Amino acid sequence: MPRAKRSPEETDAMRRQLIDAARGTIEHQGLSALTARGLAQQLGWAVGTIYTVAPSLDAIALEVNAEELEALRLALVSRRAELSAPSPRAAVRALAEVYLRFTQERPRSWAAIFERDSDSDAPPPDWYRARQNQLFALLEAELAPMVTSEAEARRAARALWAALQGLLALSMAGHIDRVSEAGAEDLALYLVDTFLDGLEARA
Repeated sequence: MPRAKRSPEETDAMRRQLIDAARGTIEHQGLSALTARGLAQQLGWAVGTIYTVAPSLDAIALEVNAEELEALRLALVSRRAELSAPSPRAAVRALAEVYLRFTQERPRSWAAIFERDSDSDAPPPDWYRARQNQLFALLEAELAPMVTSEAEARRAARALWAALQGLLALSMAGHIDRVSEAGAEDLALYLVDTFLDGLEARA
């Protein structure tokens, strides 16, 4: 007898299982360890079953990365809510501290976001870009009082993030001690303060 058609609810449940299995693989072994055969073995599925739930491994990795971005956003929002009427500088420093801690606690999961982007020829879909922009919006809101326009706030947020991410990349690779006696957190906060000093001087 032919197999009964899978219900949408069954497909959604299987998709959730697949994403969770992929997240575990990435978290413990990195993106390069993510394979259809490995996921199938974890889940007790035939390899072909994976492609009835998701179109590709890249699509699965994108889902995991999107959830990683959302987890970071929630951590940033939670920390911001703990602050009582902070100055823009205090708020940006607090967000930077959360960002550092979050990424250092899950280095393989965070690195997978950039590895996936570099390995894929296709631009990220609009829904994924929206997830990225939600993160930037948190920083833009704190920088807005220090600049003259929304466009400058967007530019400043991306410039500061790029500088912090470069520092983090050195730290994750274990190379930070080659360029500085100070640790990643000290350098990051110095970078934030110096960047904000520059914005204030231009205002």
